[in-house]
Amino acid sequence: MDLSQLIAHWSGKLPEGFVPPAVPNKDLPTCRHKRCRNKVAVKRDGTPAHACQRCLGRRAASCKRRRAALVADGGCRRCAYRKRAEGDFLCERCREARGAERDRRRQDAVDAAAIDEFAAQPEGVHRASALDCGVSPWNARRPREANASYWSPNPDPQRILDPEWDTYRRFRRC
Repeated sequence: MDLSQLIAHWSGKLPEGFVPPAVPNKDLPTCRHKRCRNKVAVKRDGTPAHACQRCLGRRAASCKRRRAALVADGGCRRCAYRKRAEGDFLCERCREARGAERDRRRQDAVDAAAIDEFAAQPEGVHRASALDCGVSPWNARRPREANASYWSPNPDPQRILDPEWDTYRRFRRC
């Protein structure tokens, strides 16, 4: 990847001398609005829009005028459809959404600071412990004890030999 293309990726601007691919004007459908027979506009990513550029601009201006009128009548400055809270320029719903966005940004900043602080620490040698294996004082178990009510397919952990009982004489026919 050459330098101009890399700079274009970072800045979001096309490099000098870049010629966008020609969009075939023949295959474009017509605008979906009534009484408009123009070809549809082409989006930035190259896909065709649903309406022509003139109708898209007219609709955007109409939405902007309607929102401005609703805000002038006492609507929320963010959504324009609900009434503002007393002494504020936002409605209750938009105020809560703004608070949630601010909390998320604040938490992201705290997380980024913690990551930066961790990355700034000098690297040390890792000392292995039982916690690396998933063993902790809370989930560790005592070794199993064999008793009359418990049978385990594993042999007893600490076998005590009784010379009178655990010998070959036990299996001998008398």
